[in-house]
Amino acid sequence: MNYKRSKPFLFSGILLTLLSACSEQNQSVIEEPTLRPVRTLTIVANSGEPMQEFPAVVDAANSADLSFKVAGEVVSLLVKQGKNVSQGDVIAELDNTNYKLALDESQAAFDKAKADFGRAEQLITSGTISQADYDQLKAQFASAKSKLATARNNLAYTQLHASFNGVVARTHIEKFEEVQAKQTIVTLQDIERINLKVNIPESMMVHVSKEAPKQIYAEFAAIKGKQFPLSFVEVSTQADEVTKAYEVTLGMQPPAGYNILPGMTARVRASAQQGQKSQIYVPIKAVLKDASGNFVWTVNPLDAGKGQITKTPLVVGEITPFGFTVLSGLNEGAHVVTAGMSKVIEGQVVKFNGGA
Repeated sequence: MNYKRSKPFLFSGILLTLLSACSEQNQSVIEEPTLRPVRTLTIVANSGEPMQEFPAVVDAANSADLSFKVAGEVVSLLVKQGKNVSQGDVIAELDNTNYKLALDESQAAFDKAKADFGRAEQLITSGTISQADYDQLKAQFASAKSKLATARNNLAYTQLHASFNGVVARTHIEKFEEVQAKQTIVTLQDIERINLKVNIPESMMVHVSKEAPKQIYAEFAAIKGKQFPLSFVEVSTQADEVTKAYEVTLGMQPPAGYNILPGMTARVRASAQQGQKSQIYVPIKAVLKDASGNFVWTVNPLDAGKGQITKTPLVVGEITPFGFTVLSGLNEGAHVVTAGMSKVIEGQVVKFNGGA
């Protein structure tokens, strides 16, 4: 009897529990709406024009592939990769046995030709020999002299010398290896001063001013917080056939305490000269237009991680490779929306991380 009366109460309790849970879930959804994240750029005023950045590759100021002028067996390789050498130091040597024999033979032929020609000079004055015989002996002497000089040079060429002060970047052969004339033996690099190679696209090259050189620095990812001044070396006036970019070479002194080697990568940063008027630029894609004129969406920070969308009218100037020049309407420090501009509206609260 009591069991039948309690059954309706049991169902009522379960129903009340479910309704309470649903009510709590609805309240939770209402209290914590999902905010749309936006991507922003914090506006920074620059002197003259924005800081320009380009990837660069380190190269040696001088680099040469050294090779023998004659063929032979390498009997001595006196350097290892990474060794410093001075101009004139012996890098490697060939077996010179055959070249010494050739020199001895050429010396003997020269001595005989010289003696024969000496006698001919005495006999021609007395008419003992004909002019034809005299000319032949003279030619033989000249030929022997030339062959002797060649034999001496070939013997000297069995030693390979450093052509300038530098570092052996790479050795290409092993000891006792047979090599041919003009075959690369070692690569020698001068890294007392290093170069950085930068490719400048034609769209930027046309804006480069030759009258106002910029302050140019190199930055290396492994050397945090340091900039190294660069100087202009040369620029190619012919664009690469594939990339249509112009190669610019910049030079720098190797920084003390760091091992900067050819082939490493860096970033070159160029800024305008000091004293020039500060200028604000805004990305072209961020600028919109309606019946009232040009505007951008900006974000005003609210609470942590939140911001409110504001329509900010502005006046823009010419288009540069770095965006629109801002003439008025936008101040330094403003957070400009750079993606998803069509999905935001005035007053909308969005997810905002401070802009960067």
